[in-house]
Amino acid sequence: MKNSDEKTISKKKYLEPTFHFSRKRILIGEHEDRMEKVITSELVRQNQALLSFPDFEKFAASGFIKSPIRSGKNTHFSEDGETLLSDIIGYPRVDTMNLDTDKEPTLLISVTPFVKISADKMKATLLLQPPIPDGFSPGSEPLTELLQEAGILFGIDQSALQEAQKIIKDGYEDYQNIPIAFGTTAEPGVDAYLQFAFEIGPIAGKLLEDGTIDFRERRIMIGVTKGELLATKIPAIPGTPGTDVLGEEIEPEGGTPLQVRIKEDVTFSEETGKITASNDGVLTVVNDCEIKVCSKHEILGDIDFTTGNIDSKSCVIIHGAVQPGFKVITCGDLEIKQEVMSAIISSDANIVIKGGITGKKTVVKALGDVDFRFIEQGRIDSGGNVIVRKQSYYSDILAKGDISCNAGTTIIGGDIVAGGILTVDNVGSPNGKPTRLAAGVDTERLSLQRVLTKQLIGQQDDVIQWLQRYGGNAKSRKIRKMEALVDESKMKLLKLNLIPGTGLYSRVGDLKTEITNEEETGDDNEIKECRIEKIFMDIQGTIFAGTELRIGNCKLLVKSTISKRRFKLNTKLKQIIAAPLR
Repeated sequence: MKNSDEKTISKKKYLEPTFHFSRKRILIGEHEDRMEKVITSELVRQNQALLSFPDFEKFAASGFIKSPIRSGKNTHFSEDGETLLSDIIGYPRVDTMNLDTDKEPTLLISVTPFVKISADKMKATLLLQPPIPDGFSPGSEPLTELLQEAGILFGIDQSALQEAQKIIKDGYEDYQNIPIAFGTTAEPGVDAYLQFAFEIGPIAGKLLEDGTIDFRERRIMIGVTKGELLATKIPAIPGTPGTDVLGEEIEPEGGTPLQVRIKEDVTFSEETGKITASNDGVLTVVNDCEIKVCSKHEILGDIDFTTGNIDSKSCVIIHGAVQPGFKVITCGDLEIKQEVMSAIISSDANIVIKGGITGKKTVVKALGDVDFRFIEQGRIDSGGNVIVRKQSYYSDILAKGDISCNAGTTIIGGDIVAGGILTVDNVGSPNGKPTRLAAGVDTERLSLQRVLTKQLIGQQDDVIQWLQRYGGNAKSRKIRKMEALVDESKMKLLKLNLIPGTGLYSRVGDLKTEITNEEETGDDNEIKECRIEKIFMDIQGTIFAGTELRIGNCKLLVKSTISKRRFKLNTKLKQIIAAPLR
């Protein structure tokens, strides 16, 4: 179909395009009574012209305008707008769109791929449309060269290739879909880990292979003797890379090395991987990689005016409660048998609180895990995992690891932010203040985002107030400087990446001109990058409407009360989706 017609509709003269490919209506079907007519096109190459408006300037002088054309999938217009080009090798398709009954129908031009590549790039399917006589077709050139032009560089199935070549050679009158290439998956490796010489029990809240969570308490305050073997570092086993059909290497999961950190009274041999105690004491393990041996300090009653504040280099057991206004600071594990009330609690290891945590001034901070019964109007900041066994009421719980809630737990209000996976039971209430849940989010960056948002609002208000107070030209030097600050804040918010272990401003491209070296520097090198596609948020019970969910950089507002859902990102990692919880 190669033509250049002129016509006049509704007093407008339209110049129709010249098509640079052939189309034909053919009959397909196995039986005459079931045959139908369809339009097929010849095969076009990448960057081939699909249509153009030759000598348009000459026709424009006579009052003609171009017939409406819209670029569809896998097509684009040339810089001068005169020619529509194909982005890929494939089959052109022409559809008519009646956008306005008073105007010329719009032609939508798209290209169906010659080879369909799956979303994960692990499978390629050859699409054969019935060839047009004298038109370019899969038989016009060697099939291997056409596949290479389509980007298929790896995993071609030779038997499927031979089958396709035979079909093309023998001639075919119907559409054919032939799986033609397959990638090879990466073989996962095994992460390095510490094999302990004795049973220390599970880390509370550990996600098991069957998807359940182990809520047994881990043994703490384990006594060890000088020279005793504590653990052995088992080195990582690297995985085997895979390759997709485009020839791109797929990095294997696992095989991550482990940096062992030894502290007080512990020795580590890089050659043997053995970790031993250099003194008698109590074993402390922080985040599976830091080991130290401390002395044990027991306090039989409350922390009050009798004992004063506690600042200890030991592991500490408090058999009573921590009264309002007092501080407990330890280098080793800390176990509190009763309540914590309006107090400051800090540990360079793990914290277990058997009672409740109450009071707006209460802050519990640990470099390792935090395990507690309930919290009301307090704050928890954990460098590891957090276990909630009963309730969180208008409190903030922030963890660099996972946050897990025991069955029957209720969370109402506050920020619950996990750098890893978040598992909760019941969230919110019909009349309570909405709760904000987050998984796969760096807690410090989330705080920075809120600071930048507040800063942006203030800067925008400053611009409005200046104009209202002093009037003047909106393009004055003062206003330009103020607007530049607004633009800088907007750009930072746009590019701020909340996913742990990623570049601070890596969400969209680079931000070299907008940030300083100080802002680029942080502890990202010490934090393992979060595999955001593996992150999820499980609601074991009911989540009430109004709850705000965040996974990585994506946010979702729950608009209706629902139960038993798993929230995660879609395959493109651009949107939070929900699925029934198994």
